[in-house]
Amino acid sequence: MSEFAHELMAGSGTRRAFLKGGLGAAAVASTLPVAARDAHSRDAPAIGGGASDVIVIGAGAFGAWTALTLRERGVKVTLVDAYGPGNPRATSSGQSRQIRYGYGDREAYTRSAVRAMRLWKAREAEWGVQLLYPGTRILMGERANARLEAQKNIFDRLSLPYEMVKHDELSHRWPQISFDGMEEAFVEPDVAMIRARDAILKIVEVFERHGGTTKIARAMPGSASGRRMNAVTLGGTETLHADTFVFACGPWLPKVFPALLARKLTTTRCDVVFFGQPAGDTRFSWPNFPQLNGEMSTYPVFSGVGGLKVIPVGGGSLDPDEAERIVAPEQVRRAREYLARRVPGLKDQPITDSLVCQFEMAADEDFLIDKHPDYDNVWIAGGGSAHGFKHGPVLGEYIAGRVSGDAGDPELGKIFSLAGHEDVGAAAGTSG
Repeated sequence: MSEFAHELMAGSGTRRAFLKGGLGAAAVASTLPVAARDAHSRDAPAIGGGASDVIVIGAGAFGAWTALTLRERGVKVTLVDAYGPGNPRATSSGQSRQIRYGYGDREAYTRSAVRAMRLWKAREAEWGVQLLYPGTRILMGERANARLEAQKNIFDRLSLPYEMVKHDELSHRWPQISFDGMEEAFVEPDVAMIRARDAILKIVEVFERHGGTTKIARAMPGSASGRRMNAVTLGGTETLHADTFVFACGPWLPKVFPALLARKLTTTRCDVVFFGQPAGDTRFSWPNFPQLNGEMSTYPVFSGVGGLKVIPVGGGSLDPDEAERIVAPEQVRRAREYLARRVPGLKDQPITDSLVCQFEMAADEDFLIDKHPDYDNVWIAGGGSAHGFKHGPVLGEYIAGRVSGDAGDPELGKIFSLAGHEDVGAAAGTSG
């Protein structure tokens, strides 16, 4: 990850922010059984003061979790996606995403990730499906500096497990990895991979099972009266009315609201290359290979799939509708150079799969969750900035609370506010 433009909340202020109504209450609500959540929802304030309908545009991590949470609270919800949940153009697609706690000095996101892990596990148990694959993360190439010291302090304060492992011990534990040039590394033993596309499809399946409606159509803002949007248009031929609208369509947000968001978010290309392991050699697949972050995101894919996922970030901009999803030869070259340096046992192995996805990046990499300045009943949820997927269940609860009339914590409001986001320059991020 690149450096943030400003330091997020710290110390007791951050703890208060996440233990108060916003994300803290969300974590409690999501761990309740369905029946208990439904009982809880009957006491929730009605959206718009009446029998409320919400349309959520975008069936990715932010939108799908928001739609499910609202539906479980008794709200009538329609979820609209231009290409359908889990489609290959989606940012929240592909085989896998990471969930890890380390965010340098950004304690707010560490706390959110810790709760998100609990919520993912609770949903796994509730749904009877495995979505998480536990593992270890090694922060590569991060020398001692203020951010690393801050991360260690945060882990100590929150009683999160980690080790500072010296070069020789790193080489002993993971002999399939070259740690040349590294004196020591920050190692997280409590991380996981998430089956990304499978997770989105499962969330939408449960949403529909609980009475939610899903439509495949391109939704754009429709008619409005004063400070209220009345409807969205679907493909220019159908009109869908609602009391409240949540636009959570990721890299399509600047297309939907160009005047508002074209300078706040940028869509960057992400080439992903999968390398096969030698026959019968399990050193490079889950659970034997750790997640490597810091120089280039690299981590194993799941049992039964095999191989290593390598992400040479920095592929330039991308149009999510029109771009060809073919990995660039330059990115393949970069990925192979990285393997030759860090995972030499795979440097000559064939590519077994590849894909091109995208991130919608905010300049400071904070999430953008705020009310549209021109409408009282329109919310924007985006700026996943390459790290949003893991926070999905927590953010779904947070967004649902804000949409339902919860003022939320003012400190979180500042972090996620539209006004607080600077204009985007050349943004770049790392997957996970």
